[in-house]
Amino acid sequence: MEAMRWSEQNVSPQHGSPGAPTIKNHSVTHFRGYLYCFGGYDGRRNHLTLLIYSIEEKRWIRPHHLGGNEQPSFLSNSDNILVTGTPPPGRNGHSATLAIDPDDDDIGRIIIIGGWLGTGPLAASDMHVLDISHSGKQLRWYEPPVRGTPPGPCNMHSADYVTATHEVYVFRGGNGREYLNDLHALNTRTFTWRKVETTGAIPQQRANHSSAILEETGELLVFGGWNGSERLNDIHILNTATSTWTCPHIAGVLPHPRAGMTLTALRGRLYLFGGSGTSSKCFQDLQILDRAELAWLDVTQHEPSSHAVGRHRFENFEGDGYREQRWSFGGYRLRETSRETMDMDTSDANHQDHRLHMYDGSDLWDSTNELEPYYGGISASPNPNDEDTIPTIVIHGRGPGRRAGHTATAVNRKIYVFGGSCGSDYLNDFYVLDTDPPPRASVTEPTSLALVERRLRHFFNEEEFSDVTFVVQGRKIYAHKMVLSMVSNYFRTMFTSGFRESESGEVEISDVPYDAFLAVVEYIYTGGLPNFDDTRIESSARLGRVVDILELSNRFCLNHLKEICETELQGAVNPDTVEYLLQVAQDTYSVQLQLICEHFLRNLENEQR
Repeated sequence: MEAMRWSEQNVSPQHGSPGAPTIKNHSVTHFRGYLYCFGGYDGRRNHLTLLIYSIEEKRWIRPHHLGGNEQPSFLSNSDNILVTGTPPPGRNGHSATLAIDPDDDDIGRIIIIGGWLGTGPLAASDMHVLDISHSGKQLRWYEPPVRGTPPGPCNMHSADYVTATHEVYVFRGGNGREYLNDLHALNTRTFTWRKVETTGAIPQQRANHSSAILEETGELLVFGGWNGSERLNDIHILNTATSTWTCPHIAGVLPHPRAGMTLTALRGRLYLFGGSGTSSKCFQDLQILDRAELAWLDVTQHEPSSHAVGRHRFENFEGDGYREQRWSFGGYRLRETSRETMDMDTSDANHQDHRLHMYDGSDLWDSTNELEPYYGGISASPNPNDEDTIPTIVIHGRGPGRRAGHTATAVNRKIYVFGGSCGSDYLNDFYVLDTDPPPRASVTEPTSLALVERRLRHFFNEEEFSDVTFVVQGRKIYAHKMVLSMVSNYFRTMFTSGFRESESGEVEISDVPYDAFLAVVEYIYTGGLPNFDDTRIESSARLGRVVDILELSNRFCLNHLKEICETELQGAVNPDTVEYLLQVAQDTYSVQLQLICEHFLRNLENEQR
């Protein structure tokens, strides 16, 4: 069972920083720690402003656009991000695709294609390029000369960059009059268009679909959309090396048909979020497609429905730096059921060509409420006896609300969800899904204090009533066989299985530091934790002391103390210690510490970029 976590991104209200735009059908592209947001529709007009979001600083930046006679040296811009050239006209429903230079990954271009300009019967057919090289500090808009035959007008299409061929693949979508399924490729080195001739199970015509490229396989995946009469939930896979379409059987529970959702590729999986379904229902579900398994995974929300009522009990659980809500088993919750309404609303002012309404997937879902059985914070299977053959993902934290026309952008292991709309509600909130959150060391084993009487602490290292004496580095430590045997199976075996220690009143322990052994014995008698922060111990020796106690805890089968040591060592994991601590974890069978070290190594390269 894997865990992922939603969190809301709180944007810093720094002086001079612009507010987040409230838009839908915009585009967001990531490059070198910045998110580039362009275009979109706010219910009144199309946007043409370019805004940049700093992931590190958690704030929006408005780059300074240089006029014809303005010189960079005269700027009073603290962010020092400049943009030149003529920006594209305002639009929505366009595509924005990042293309990296094959010879230098510090050189990048964002390619804007098509969209809805708000005038005329057809969508836009133009192409604009934003050069974001030079560490993103000097941006430039331009329209490059193109070769070949461009795809023509397109809106609510999709565009993805294929690294192997240095091409942007455009699945057409619609042009304002009809729905299309033709595929075109733009060479980003020569800006040459070609029509991609494909074979196999070619997807039917559609718009407002979603697509993504899997870097691991070079495959283009297309999901869902609107074909003019119904919403879709099919998956089509294009092998970009052979230009062959397939429509494989996907295991698991299929997502509801929808349009206006996002599909984000990350580490061999496709993350589908939101969109709009039948009866104009806006979704807020997260669906995950595993390419290797060819299955929709079992995604379970840990937090309960806010409408839960009936026979349940609310509890708070506080962890290390976070707080969660858990609900006990049983009761009912409100189930929302849609009311029959028209699937299409041709009165959208954003689409002035009424011969074909390009569905934007954002109409508000008008619902009524019913009661259905509720089985606690984790949803129960309809049949609890069913065999679980699909991997389960547990989602922690509160995710984004219902929406369509939003964006979802992958940055390392995280996905940033921004904006969109649901009916007349236009959004500018920001959520982050961590698909591989750091493991949290937890303490689950009972303490020794729960296994022995409270008064035993007074007999720690006391000669009175002791029946065994340990000699460690020439020094004596007094103990009681029964007490040790109650807490540790190691000592119980030593004193009851015919070993010579069971008959002897004195046991010599070699190759063990006296202070570490004394601390372990004190823990057994009192339940008190070792003083890892003793100021008399140099910081360089502190790590060794914790490791010594961890090794003794493993040797003496003291699982609670072992977990405490794992939590102490979690903060010590850094580039200089991770290999050493990983070896310690493997030698002592410390599973939590091993997961923490492996997670650190897995993400070290991305964090250093």
